[in-house]
Amino acid sequence: MPGGAGRGMIRPRAGGCLPGDSRARPPVHPSITSRAASVSRSISNIVVGRSRDCDLVLKDPTVSGRHARLAWEGDKILLEDLGSANGTFVGGKRITREHIRPGDEVRFGRAPLRWSESALRPFLRKGGKDTILGESIPGRRFICGSCGTRGVMPPGFKGGVLRCGACGQRLIVSQPGPRWPRFVMTSLALAAAAALLIWVVRGVETNPIREAAERLGLPDPGSTAASSPQEASIRIHTLDRVVAAIDTSVPATRNAAVQIAAQDEGPFRVEQVARVWSHVRSEWRYVNDPRGDEYFATASESIENGYVGDCDDFAIVLVAMLQAIGGDARLVMMDGPQGGHAYAEVCLPEDSDTVRDRLSRHYRRNPDRNLGRQRVSAIHFRPGHECPVWLNLDWNAGVPGGAYEPEQWAVAIYPDGRTETLAPAGSAPMEQASRGEAASAMVAAPPE
Repeated sequence: MPGGAGRGMIRPRAGGCLPGDSRARPPVHPSITSRAASVSRSISNIVVGRSRDCDLVLKDPTVSGRHARLAWEGDKILLEDLGSANGTFVGGKRITREHIRPGDEVRFGRAPLRWSESALRPFLRKGGKDTILGESIPGRRFICGSCGTRGVMPPGFKGGVLRCGACGQRLIVSQPGPRWPRFVMTSLALAAAAALLIWVVRGVETNPIREAAERLGLPDPGSTAASSPQEASIRIHTLDRVVAAIDTSVPATRNAAVQIAAQDEGPFRVEQVARVWSHVRSEWRYVNDPRGDEYFATASESIENGYVGDCDDFAIVLVAMLQAIGGDARLVMMDGPQGGHAYAEVCLPEDSDTVRDRLSRHYRRNPDRNLGRQRVSAIHFRPGHECPVWLNLDWNAGVPGGAYEPEQWAVAIYPDGRTETLAPAGSAPMEQASRGEAASAMVAAPPE
C-alpha cells in the first residue's frame, strides 16, 4: 500500500522541545497554542512545531520541534518543511516546499492544520487583506472563523468571499457540498412511498427507503458513502462474510481469549494484546482457502481446528479474541506488489512512545517460547481521529507492531459493519491516497 510518504520516525525530543520524560505524558490529542495569538499586529510568516518558542505550537508527538514554516508569497502561502521527522502533507501528499491557499488540507505528522484557529488570524489577515477562513457546513451554511457565528450562504454562491453579518469579517468560504438534484429527490420520495405501501400491505419487514434507493441506483440514505471503489466493492462482496466470521461471543472464541489474557489480569491493555498475538502466531499453521473460493472461517472454527488458515483467518481470529477481552480491533484488507493480503489492527488509547516502551518491557520479561527474547526497537501503527495508535498486528514480525507491507490501497472492516478507506502504508508511492483517507502508517522509535 503506497505510504512511504506518510512514514516517519517519532522522536520525542525532536528539536529540543518538551523537555522531560515523554513516557509520562497522558494520551495525546492534537492541540494548538500560539505566541502569535497574543500579538495584535499582523505577521508575514509563522513557524509551526512542538517547541514552545514556535509561533504555532502543536502538542502532538508526531510533530517535530520546528516542523514547518508558513510564509506569504503574493496571494499564496509558501509551506516549507523544516526537516521534520514525520513529514508535512498537503492533500495527503508529502511535500518539502509547496504553495497553498487558506483552506487547503495540511497535516504536520498526524496533526491537521485548522485554518479557523484564532492563532492564525494575524497571519491570514497579513496576506489575505483582512480576509480569514469560514467553514462550510451542510445546509448551505457557514461558520465565521473570527467570531464563530453561523450564517447562510446567498443563493447561487459557489465559493469565494463572504462577509460575516455579526462581526463584519471578510471570510473565504468553500463551495457548498453536492446535493442530489431535485428530480432525483422527487423520484426517490415517490419510489419510497410506493415501497412503503407495498410493505404495509404485505407486512414484510424491510426498509422501504433503502429499497427505493437501490432501485434508483442511489446510495443508501441511511449509510455513509464509500470513500473509494475498493471500499464499495468490499461492502458488496466481502463485508457481511467477514463480520459474520468475527464471532466474539461464541464460547470457543471467548474462552480462548480470556484464558490467554488472564496471564496479565486486569483491564484491557497492550500487554494482553501481546499475550494473545504471540499465542496465536506461535500456534498458527498456514493452509490455503479452497481452490477458486475466498473462504472466511469463523474465529471459533479456526481456534477449534488448532489455529489453521490463511492471512484473513489469522486476522479474524485476532480481531474476535481482542474484542472478546474488551479491546477495539479491526481487519484491514489491502492490495500491494505481492497481491492481496489481510491483517488486524488494534486501538490502544495511549501515545505511541508509551505503547512501544510497554511492549519492550513485556517481551524482555516474557520471551517468546519459539523465537526467544524479542527486542522492540520500534512499532508501526496508524494514527486515527479517535484513536492515537492503531497498532499493526500482521504476522510478519516477532512482536506486535511489525512493519507494514507496501500497499496500493487499504480498507478497514470493523466488527460492527462499518468500513473505512485508509491511507496506504508501506513504501510504495502515495498518489492514490485520497483527501478523505485516514492518516498513513507511522513508526515510533526511541529518541536518537
